[in-house]
Amino acid sequence: MRIGGASEQIVNPIRFIRYTTSNAWQLAEKKPSVMQMLWMYVVPLSLVPSIMLYLVVRNYPKLFMDILPGDRVMMVSLELFVGQIVAILVMAWITENLADMVNIRPTFRDSLLVIATSVTPFWLASLFYLIPSITLNILMHGIATLASIALVYYGVNNVFGLKRRGAAAVLTAAIVCSAALCFAVLLVCTLLSWNGIQRLQFSLK
Repeated sequence: MRIGGASEQIVNPIRFIRYTTSNAWQLAEKKPSVMQMLWMYVVPLSLVPSIMLYLVVRNYPKLFMDILPGDRVMMVSLELFVGQIVAILVMAWITENLADMVNIRPTFRDSLLVIATSVTPFWLASLFYLIPSITLNILMHGIATLASIALVYYGVNNVFGLKRRGAAAVLTAAIVCSAALCFAVLLVCTLLSWNGIQRLQFSLK
């Protein structure tokens, strides 16, 4: 099923990132809607870390099954999936309002585009969870962090049309700091949920 002309490109992360890093974004008719971005990009890619978490726990039972036995890991994966979507929508709203500090007012759609694009490196980095190397995964997330900051800056310039370097740098820093705080909240909630699920006296069937 097709949800609009832009949907074919949205499912491709490389083409989607081009919306943010290319001046061709200024063509209004190519802007994907909020629903297209949500259902054709954010939701599918939010599944990646959740699936990777499930597979890692299943593939290394000696490390994890004593901590999170049975099918309870499915509950944690589901909560991580939902948490990512909520966090991205909240960050898009925060970004929309943070832009006031540099005297611009982007739409929620443009803010969602910048946030969804900037999170993409982390979604892709989660594919390396299947490689049992903490060093490699830390390295990949470090690279993902740098790439995300760059994508936020590109988005502020090309999507929001903010060409003043000083203002763009200030807004980028504000968005990155807010995103870090949002990620910390998501991480804490996930750990609390993990602890709560450990105490359950049943497993999902």
